[in-house]
Amino acid sequence: MVEYQSIQQRGFHNTYDENGNISGFEFRFVPNYYKGLWFTQCRFGNVTVDGETFDRDDLIYEYDGLEYTREEMFDLEKYWQFRTPLTIRVPKKDGLAIGYHQIQLQFGWVLNYNGALEQEADGSGLGNMSHMFGTDHERKLLLCR
Repeated sequence: MVEYQSIQQRGFHNTYDENGNISGFEFRFVPNYYKGLWFTQCRFGNVTVDGETFDRDDLIYEYDGLEYTREEMFDLEKYWQFRTPLTIRVPKKDGLAIGYHQIQLQFGWVLNYNGALEQEADGSGLGNMSHMFGTDHERKLLLCR
């Protein structure tokens, strides 16, 4: 079941390496747009958790069972179906402690109806739609295990 909020509680947990050690955490994200998007339109920014910022180039994105880097997402010719969660994996030694965490994700996209790529107003690298939908998505999540 997909939740109404962009940052999903379901799927929020620590991740483990091949030796069983905690290697980071992950959460799911769904854009608050009224239809699907092509991944080539999407612009992913940094993740901030409890004031600690994780660089967008260190994140791993999982969609439809496959993993991608941010750079690979620019050329990914797949359609992101409406309300289908994308998993965002964040590397962090020892992961997150059990309890509540404030999660923030920068996300934007470009819309291009005229054939020429439209300019971003703010130079953030998050696309030209920030003026309509914003780029900062934030939610407090509970890590149970």
